[in-house]
Amino acid sequence: MSAWLLLAAWIWPLLLAPFASSTRHGRWLAALAPLPALGATLVVPLGTRIELPWLLLGTQLGLDPLGRTYLLFTALLWLVAGIHAGSAGLGPAAGRFRALFLLAMAGNLWLIVGQDLASFYVGFAIMGLAAYGLVIHEGNARALRAGRVYLAMALLGEVTLFAALVLIASESGTLAPAPQQLATLGPVAIGLLLAGLAVKAGLMPLHLWLPLAHPAAPAAASAVLSATMIKVALLGWLRYLPVGVIALPGWSELLTGIGLLTLALALPIGLMQTEAKTVLAYSSIAKMGLLAALLGAMLAEPTLAEVGVGALALYVVHHALVKGGLFLGVGLRKAGAPAQPLILAGMALLALAMAGAPLTSGAAAKAAVAPLLEHARWPWILTLVSASVVVTTLLMARLLWLVAGIEARPHPAQGWALASWGGLVALVVLFPLLVPAPPELKDALLVGAGVVLALLVWRWPGPLRRLAGQVPPGDLLALLTPPWRVITHVWQRLATAWLALTRPLVARLDDTLTLGPAVADGEHGLRRWPVAGALWLTLLLLLIGALWRVPVEMATSPMESAPLIESTSEIESTSEIESTSEIESTSEIESTSEIESTSEIESTSEIEAMPEVESTPDDPSPQIESMQEAEATPRVEPGPTACDPARPFLLAAPDDAGDLLRLPRCDSEGSTLDAPELSNALVRRVQRWLVALGFDPGPVDGLIGPRTRAAIRAFERDRGAPPRGAIDFELLERLTAPAR
Repeated sequence: MSAWLLLAAWIWPLLLAPFASSTRHGRWLAALAPLPALGATLVVPLGTRIELPWLLLGTQLGLDPLGRTYLLFTALLWLVAGIHAGSAGLGPAAGRFRALFLLAMAGNLWLIVGQDLASFYVGFAIMGLAAYGLVIHEGNARALRAGRVYLAMALLGEVTLFAALVLIASESGTLAPAPQQLATLGPVAIGLLLAGLAVKAGLMPLHLWLPLAHPAAPAAASAVLSATMIKVALLGWLRYLPVGVIALPGWSELLTGIGLLTLALALPIGLMQTEAKTVLAYSSIAKMGLLAALLGAMLAEPTLAEVGVGALALYVVHHALVKGGLFLGVGLRKAGAPAQPLILAGMALLALAMAGAPLTSGAAAKAAVAPLLEHARWPWILTLVSASVVVTTLLMARLLWLVAGIEARPHPAQGWALASWGGLVALVVLFPLLVPAPPELKDALLVGAGVVLALLVWRWPGPLRRLAGQVPPGDLLALLTPPWRVITHVWQRLATAWLALTRPLVARLDDTLTLGPAVADGEHGLRRWPVAGALWLTLLLLLIGALWRVPVEMATSPMESAPLIESTSEIESTSEIESTSEIESTSEIESTSEIESTSEIESTSEIEAMPEVESTPDDPSPQIESMQEAEATPRVEPGPTACDPARPFLLAAPDDAGDLLRLPRCDSEGSTLDAPELSNALVRRVQRWLVALGFDPGPVDGLIGPRTRAAIRAFERDRGAPPRGAIDFELLERLTAPAR
């Protein structure tokens, strides 16, 4: 029963979302929602799988080592951020914020536990769209501008990701591809996957939304945006790129180069910012650039994946906990929470961990990824990463300076928020005990150099003070603003001219089609949040209900009449069976000595003669007595040798004996294959056979999802075979064997 916690992990926050707007009971629902996900990480065994064939295209939920790591820190951060959301003063739109907070949480958790492409995309889309409401929560001009940029970039990333996942499903032949099935991905699918998730990761130049959205959102939203949501990009890359299977040197160099460029540019731009949360946003961009560069090293050398995946996961956990704590600490400073000196001390500890000081979580994470840096194809990467440690230390010193100068706006009821934040800081402090790493002199020297530079800047700030604020948040948008203003001005002139020409017609239509004040009042009422929110949630539930379809009940017994043999009085066989396979009604079945397939298979092998079946005059409708003697499927049995490439397996269609699918039974070395190579055509043919035999594989679309595997297992049980659910030659022989 514990396996069903994987379903409750994301269903529970989704069900709580409609009740979050309640003023009396809704404020703490955001803190209760992640509890099933936390429970799943503790009690659900690794390797657990749940198949839900009635959901979407067939949903698979599971827990692998990478998924458990992601689920653990993600649920923990949503819990702490949920407590802060319940404690903070979010204004009159607090109910809307909490509902969208829960929807974003549900999407985030769903894409982690979902093991199929559809689950990943739907969870990704729910999380991304709901986060838009978190960004614009304040409702001021700054938040609305950040929301526009965020929404445009998010939709661009989602469309690109959708195209990539469709191509992956098409090329791998399944919605839950294994790493080996990803080895044949084409360059278009890989490129779209990298680009679509690079938007969420904030890699340059697709980072425009991140330094605008993080400062505009409340602290609870900023924490999960930076600590959990942008990390799903790395999860998607690790799951749907052939990491550890084949080398992709070209893509490796591209991803490594973009990652290092992001790291090199984000840190100095962050130093020029004048707001604490903007500094943290650029710090997140820099760290995601480093993670992308490390992933690029793994793509170049597949053998690194054995230790590289675990190392990246450890670094992600460190960064998520520290960055979430820093954003929430800024929120506590602004809210005027009690024990302000302790908050500043905790922020200093988190800043040291982010810089990678010895005996901190940052040092342990850097020690874990050191093998990836040492095996990088570009030797100067180590120099760049070492320099980034010094600049990161300066960036954290800049952050502490800005945090110390925050003017607090006292808000009551911050006790629970302060306690949860203290627990998060304690977990970061104890992190090195859980993952011990020996202190390195190099780390101490690099961080010390950064501290010395920070003290020099503090003592003589004049030379660098002029740089503060020179690069605004969103940097590249500042370069795009002048041409955009020109385009907008031209568009406004054209629109004004067009309106001047059409104004008489519009005035005449306005007089004719005036709807009156009642309609205007009704429209105003529909815009109110309680009404609009209820309608939105109703549409969401209707959509979920439409996807929650019940599989069609079909008879599981074999069909009464064989699909390939019609009831005739005579089948006349000639020395050559054409692809149209004419079957004429006669009074006698004659045997042949040789059957040649005209599907242009250049094989000279002889096929055993069909035995003669006699009919008597007394029987007006003679039947074929033994289905074993007259096979329904024209296929070639293996030859006398171990594996003969000239004798493929011929899989006919259930309704057309001449429609043959040629499946080689030998590999390149001449060894016999146990299973054919999966393809859309093969899976579609198997699905058609299952339908013809009375089993329900779901849509006949050439994708082997949970419903198709369930139908295969049901067929195997019906035939007295072990229910394995795999497509191999043994299954194909059973499917095409005549009914007994």
